[in-house]
Amino acid sequence: MSKVLNKGDICLVNFEPTKKDKIGKLRSAIILSDNQDSTLFSTVVVVPLSSLVITDNQPYRYFISKRHQLKQDSDACIYEIRSLSKSRVGNKIGSVSSDELDDIRQALCELL
Repeated sequence: MSKVLNKGDICLVNFEPTKKDKIGKLRSAIILSDNQDSTLFSTVVVVPLSSLVITDNQPYRYFISKRHQLKQDSDACIYEIRSLSKSRVGNKIGSVSSDELDDIRQALCELL
């Protein structure tokens, strides 16, 4: 049985191996794929989080306050959006609100 991944979940994700200048290591990330997409495909779209918070840096970053098992305030690194294998996704450690998810989507639209 495959893991259920829901849009807006914050999960631990293994970003290794990476290419030069990409966010790497095991870190938290927000699941952006629709629930239906994550059952149809072997990949999932995520936005990695960074504990290095940079204020007033939208649309490139979006502030996510610590919550649940996300132990530090973080920035969603919107410019680092990735599609990767679901096998790289670990445990859920939290989730973002629907308002936060809408703000992240809006920032993505501004970048694209």
